[in-house]
Amino acid sequence: MESRSFRKFLEEKSTNIKVERQGQRISWDEEVKRDKYSFTGFLEFAYSNKTSGDYIYLDRSTAFDILDRINWMERRIKSLMLRLRILLLLLIVSLAAAAWGWLA
Repeated sequence: MESRSFRKFLEEKSTNIKVERQGQRISWDEEVKRDKYSFTGFLEFAYSNKTSGDYIYLDRSTAFDILDRINWMERRIKSLMLRLRILLLLLIVSLAAAAWGWLA
């Protein structure tokens, strides 16, 4: 369902705009209207080569998706830090055992 709506979004954007495809990335250029405050949508910001607008607005579902990804990354960082500490401890123990065996 989400891919259909995204595809529809791209089709609507590309009706009068030249769309370029570079590998898996799709990009396009649009004329930017500069006002006192210029806003752009998140999809335009993410998929356009040129950043337009001083402010980026998100819809609620995109904001929750970003928060979910940030929370997942924080959990992943914590688990990797724990693994790093365990590996560091094992390295110190193995070096100490090797030094003890070399001295004895």
